Amino acid sequence: MQSERNIEMEANQKKSSSSLGNTLRLLNLFNMDEPEFTLSELAKKLGVGHSTIHRLTMTLMHEGFLARDLMTKKFRLGASILAIEKTILSYYDICQISPPVLEKLVQDTGEAAHLSIVKDHKVVYLQKFDSPNYAHLLSHEGKPNPIHATNTGQVILAYRCQSEIEEVIAGGLAPYTSHTITNPQQFRERLTRIHKQGYSYSKDELHLGFSSIAAPVKSPSGKVIYAISIAGPSSRITPYRVQELSKAVKEAADELAIRKYGRKPL
Repeated sequence: MQSERNIEMEANQKKSSSSLGNTLRLLNLFNMDEPEFTLSELAKKLGVGHSTIHRLTMTLMHEGFLARDLMTKKFRLGASILAIEKTILSYYDICQISPPVLEKLVQDTGEAAHLSIVKDHKVVYLQKFDSPNYAHLLSHEGKPNPIHATNTGQVILAYRCQSEIEEVIAGGLAPYTSHTITNPQQFRERLTRIHKQGYSYSKDELHLGFSSIAAPVKSPSGKVIYAISIAGPSSRITPYRVQELSKAVKEAADELAIRKYGRKPL
């Protein structure tokens, strides 16, 4: 009798673990580039049957983690998951002191400003302040982007150890546009140049038609965990304005470093 109970308990645990795994995989499918899916698309991507995906989506909708458009019948992330995302990001204490710095940067440059961090070889936006000038940027708080194809990723990586740089290179420098640096040696040279000049400027590397400038938020010892950047249409962030705009971004990064660490980095 005890053996049968153990078997039943193990079966229930496996079923519960499988359901949790499928739920997390389902939620991870949604991002800024693919914000909505039909029921059949979700089932196909997860490799599960219609009854399974129907049960998962209904449960997540009931708890507010998913919402469904009545017209298109497509699912998108619900208010509950977005609230959790905001809460998680708010745990970074730097997010409590950075808004005035980012808001001023938007005012000074006219472009959207971001605060970013690198996690698991991805750039994650902790905060974003939109530009008063319209620009359809594919960025939002919590969005991960490839470290090698974003100048925020490059500017943080430029201050990391060589072994970490080589890990990123070994993971592959996938092309996102024809301007993405995919050659390992050219990528190393780019990082060396960024470290020397103290900022990064990129044009059309992740999305065609958009450019950005980033600067590191350095600790007194020179360690870099965060980066500040501006992004906007390449027609506005032109090579002729790089010197002017990079100065504003570097000043913002230094100001945030003072607020975060108590003194300006060397």
